[in-house]
Amino acid sequence: MSAIAAEVGCHENTVRRWLHRFSAAGLDGLGDRPGAGRKRRITEAQRSAIIALARSVPPGRLARDADGELSADDEHGPGQWNPGHPRPDGPGRRHPGGPQPGPADPAGREGPLAADPQLGGQHRSGVRPKRTAVVELYTAPPEGSTVICADELGPVIPRTFPPAPGWSPDGHRIKAPLEYSRGPEKTWVYGGLRVADGQAITMCASSRNSAFYQDFLQLEEQANPDGTIYVITDNLSSHDSKSTRAWLEDHPRIRHAFIPKGACWLNLQEGWWRIFRRQALAGQEFADPDEIAHATQVATAQLNARARPWIWGRPQPKPRSYRQRFIYTL
Repeated sequence: MSAIAAEVGCHENTVRRWLHRFSAAGLDGLGDRPGAGRKRRITEAQRSAIIALARSVPPGRLARDADGELSADDEHGPGQWNPGHPRPDGPGRRHPGGPQPGPADPAGREGPLAADPQLGGQHRSGVRPKRTAVVELYTAPPEGSTVICADELGPVIPRTFPPAPGWSPDGHRIKAPLEYSRGPEKTWVYGGLRVADGQAITMCASSRNSAFYQDFLQLEEQANPDGTIYVITDNLSSHDSKSTRAWLEDHPRIRHAFIPKGACWLNLQEGWWRIFRRQALAGQEFADPDEIAHATQVATAQLNARARPWIWGRPQPKPRSYRQRFIYTL
């Protein structure tokens, strides 16, 4: 067997495998066996036709010869091209990302579709109209109107909440035991912050739906009896549901200003929730939703007692006063 392998130029195992196949099936055993891979879906002729089509000049585009000149061999005739495609030597080639030649605007518009928003005297680009509208409500609200930031916190589950970050009297970091219990009772806290004076209204509910959201808007309307109320909130399903829109038709004083997707920082209620958690939930142990509702009521009253207006933007730094130091040499 080694002599056969040396004469043929292969390994002895290969000779042994072919002899075994010849002994089992004769000459038929030396033929090609079917492979284990996926069979071809197209024939070799079809594959050649697809390759030739891919290498050919696309319809509607002028071909170039060896000298780089445009040839007249096109389906639209000599020197013609498809109006739906940019001409190789036209303006579309210089700016591939720009608008391509095509049919005119069916609406026949002249000018931009909408006016560019402005913030004070600064001209904006108009690419973020929602954010500009929300910021304008913070910086320059309409006269006689009230701006409310609304959001939901939860679900808040009765359990032991860890204390606020801090240091113990002996100089060690405060640690809290891990709490993994999750009960079936859940509470949602509806909150609305009045930007002008910092006063907030909270309401606890067993779930987050359109009915409870409408009850919360009713509380806001009762707390602000005069003028238009602009509610800045996210575009949640309960905020823009069919029943909520029908309810708003009967209460025309309330208007929604939805923030863009992924821009929760535009809602100042998110910052108020951070203060609320430290005041009402940090280090507390709740046994049922009634205790959570009581803690929410007490914390809201305490925060409203020392509330201040919420101003959009970073405040100006205070001017630093420099003292001149004189050194006398004796």
